[in-house]
Amino acid sequence: MRNWCLFGIICLLIACGEKAPDLSGNTPIKVNDFNKIFKPAVLPTTITDTSFKKITDTLTIQRKALAQFVPDSVIEQFMDSKNTKKTSIHPLMKINEDAAYYLLLNIKYPKKIEIVALVFDKKNKFLDYKIITEFNDENKNSSKYEKTLNINREPSFLVEENNTNNQGQNTYEKKGWAFSEGSFRLIYFDSNKKPENTVIINPIDTAATKNVFSGNYGSDPKNFISLRDYGAPNKYQFFIHFEKNEGACTGELKGILQFNKNTATYNEKGDACIVHFSIEGNNITMREDGNCGNHRGMTCYFNDNFDKVRKSKKKK
Repeated sequence: MRNWCLFGIICLLIACGEKAPDLSGNTPIKVNDFNKIFKPAVLPTTITDTSFKKITDTLTIQRKALAQFVPDSVIEQFMDSKNTKKTSIHPLMKINEDAAYYLLLNIKYPKKIEIVALVFDKKNKFLDYKIITEFNDENKNSSKYEKTLNINREPSFLVEENNTNNQGQNTYEKKGWAFSEGSFRLIYFDSNKKPENTVIINPIDTAATKNVFSGNYGSDPKNFISLRDYGAPNKYQFFIHFEKNEGACTGELKGILQFNKNTATYNEKGDACIVHFSIEGNNITMREDGNCGNHRGMTCYFNDNFDKVRKSKKKK
C-alpha cells in the first residue's frame, strides 16, 4: 500500500512539472517552459495550405505572453493591429541548430494564415524575425493555384508559388530565405512573372517640407527618395522606393535620419540594414553598408543618387 502511495505521489509531481505554462500573459513565463510548447521539427518538411491543419497546434499564445520574449515593436510588424480581436497566435514548431533556434508561429486571421519565424541565440536572446509566407483561404483547394513551403535542414525556407490564369498560362515564383549574419536574407529567387504596374503610395508625401533638405529626389515616379521635416531642423523622416532590372528587383525603406551637416546614416536598432546618405547641392547619394535584404530584392541594393525634383509652379 505504501508503495502505491509513493508511486501516486511521483506521478502527481511529474504531472505538475509538465503542466503547460499560462499563455495569457498575465503571469511571467520561464523561457524554457515557453519553448516546450513548440513541437520539435522533423526536417526536411513541406507545408501546403491543405496539409497545414495536420501540424497546427490548438494552443493559443496571447500577445502579452509572446511580448515577454519578443519586443512589442516587432510583434507590431507581423500582426495586423486593425484585426487583433480576430487574430490568434499558435505555436507551429521549433527548429534547433548549433548557434541558434527558431520558433515558428501560425498567425491565424479570418481569411488567411501567416507563418512567422522567430530566431533566438542559445542564450535566448531574440535576434530577428521573418514572415515566411501566407496561405489565403480563397486559394485553398484551387486546381489553378498551388503554394508550398519547403523547410530544409540548414534551415532554409523555400516558398514556391504556381498559378494558371484563365488563358491557361502558367506562372511561377520561387523565393528562398535563410538566417545568416544576424538577419534573414533572400538567398534564392526565380520567377517568370511580369512586373505589375502598381500604384506606389508614398506614406510621408503630405508631411511638412520646411527644412533645408526636405523635398523629393528622384529620376522617375518609380525611383525616388522623399525627405520630410521631423521636428528639429536637422532631423528628417524619409521614404525610398526603387525598381531596377525592368522592375524585377524592387526595394523600399522608411525611417528617420539625423543629419550632421550634409551626411546622415540610417542604422535602426534591431535592423541589420545600414544606409549612408550625403547631399551635395541638389543631389542626394545613398550607399548601402549593411544587410538590407529585408527591404529589397536579392540582386539590387540601396546604391544610387538622385537630383532634387523641382516643385511645379501653381497656375494663377
